[in-house]
Amino acid sequence: MAREVSIITPVRSGHADYLAEAWESVRGQRVPLGWFVRWYVQEDGPTSTVRDFVASLDSTQAEYAASGVAGGAAEARNLALARSDGEVVMLLDADDQLAPGAVERVLTSLDFGHMWCGFAAVDQRGGQLHVRDGRYSARLDSSGVVVGDERDFDASEWMGEVPRGSLHTCWDNHGLLPFHPTTFSTYTRWIWEVGGWPGLSRDEDTALILAISDSHAGMVSGEVNVHYRRHREQTSRQVPPLTERIRFIARRRR
Repeated sequence: MAREVSIITPVRSGHADYLAEAWESVRGQRVPLGWFVRWYVQEDGPTSTVRDFVASLDSTQAEYAASGVAGGAAEARNLALARSDGEVVMLLDADDQLAPGAVERVLTSLDFGHMWCGFAAVDQRGGQLHVRDGRYSARLDSSGVVVGDERDFDASEWMGEVPRGSLHTCWDNHGLLPFHPTTFSTYTRWIWEVGGWPGLSRDEDTALILAISDSHAGMVSGEVNVHYRRHREQTSRQVPPLTERIRFIARRRR
């Protein structure tokens, strides 16, 4: 029986225009024998034209549901996870695209015995691709919180196998992860093990990654798995930084 890779995409109605490109990046993935991909689009709020778009695809690869009330990306991801059947979960924001070969790279990494994996992401600006932030995640906004000096951080030191607990050390010392959180992939059971995405307005992906990596070793690769889009309507640009959010991530380990 074929095994499923679940690609989870939370979306707000304002980001519906980006979905066609996201879908093309999903549909164009090569999948190893014995695997198939299903795209779970979860609308963060009431039903909108997003449902019509997914229905127009007329594909068993794409499934749509609406949350009814906007609860943020964490809730949308959790609701999509609840209706997915995948053994492996990959993330794809509505305004981004998977790089060619992304699914194959994830499955190859997991086949090597890694419990999770993270990759590089590149920017999309005017059709041009640029390396984003030196191929690691942006420094967390931490108003009132002192973190390590970003200049001391060398992403290449974290490439390859990463022992459990090491990512938390990296985040504690530098305020950084060695990959963009949207490139994170893992076995579905590990997401359930930590209770899903925590109910944060932002950085919920970082909190989940640290929780899983504290218990399981993984792998970080410099290969590009996501084409990342910057624009004014990004949620990360609209939610103000909160000291309490960073404190939650720091204390969750304890």
